[in-house]
Amino acid sequence: MIKVNGLIKQGSFHQLSNFENITNENCPSFSGIVTGECKGDLWVDDIDNPRISIVYSYPVGSFGFLGCGIYDYEYLELKKFIEKEIFDYIKDNKLGYFEFSVENEHLKPYILKMFADMEIQSEREYSYRKSEHINSCYSLPEGFEIQKVNNDFLIKVFKGDYENKAFLIDRILECWENVDDFNNRSLALCITCKKRIVAVIVGTARYKNILAIDIEVEEDFRHKGLGYCLTIEFVNECVKRGLTAQWDCMESNLASRKLAEKADFSAFKENDVYWFNIP
Repeated sequence: MIKVNGLIKQGSFHQLSNFENITNENCPSFSGIVTGECKGDLWVDDIDNPRISIVYSYPVGSFGFLGCGIYDYEYLELKKFIEKEIFDYIKDNKLGYFEFSVENEHLKPYILKMFADMEIQSEREYSYRKSEHINSCYSLPEGFEIQKVNNDFLIKVFKGDYENKAFLIDRILECWENVDDFNNRSLALCITCKKRIVAVIVGTARYKNILAIDIEVEEDFRHKGLGYCLTIEFVNECVKRGLTAQWDCMESNLASRKLAEKADFSAFKENDVYWFNIP
């Protein structure tokens, strides 16, 4: 496996020219890294004609396996690589455990067989999409205001007008090379109250016209309908730009699932996320 500098910077070219075998439209958080749209770490089996990729997404906090089925001799080499290079990566970055999903059904049996001797845990992940305008009224509590995260707002954030700028900025720069990159490829909204950013929704990855979502409301400001207000505005802004919003959440995150369903997102995919402690 070969480590690839996947991110496409202005005026540069991607190291890979053939993505067909190692992308999947159902998982923009990983496929966007493969195609160089957003930040992450990427390993492939071959630069010219890759058939297998291992992708690490910072906002997801997990690895993704993409590709087609593998031959027996490739299986052994891949297993050795994971047990040495990927496990070292996990230790070096203090991730604690190996969490992953397999985004191709033909590849899944091979990957799970590799770790058959590990105490693997798993949980179901649900994926939803929305590409139509949401016709819904809402009202924010007094003192709260929705902000578009554009250059004017970011100038105020960087100047220190809001006391918790990391709540927004760290999310953006975790996913995108810089603010310009974020502005060109993604979008975000937040809700402010006085001098604090209390809720954010950010497009964390992009593949073609599909934008993956991360949403969070500060604990002290939950149960006020802020997440729903942000979701409506975010989806409608995506529709204006010709984008489809994708919402991924774990089975145990009932609040996230209920919010996606309340906003009339359509479920379109289920997959398993696996994890185990590394030796």
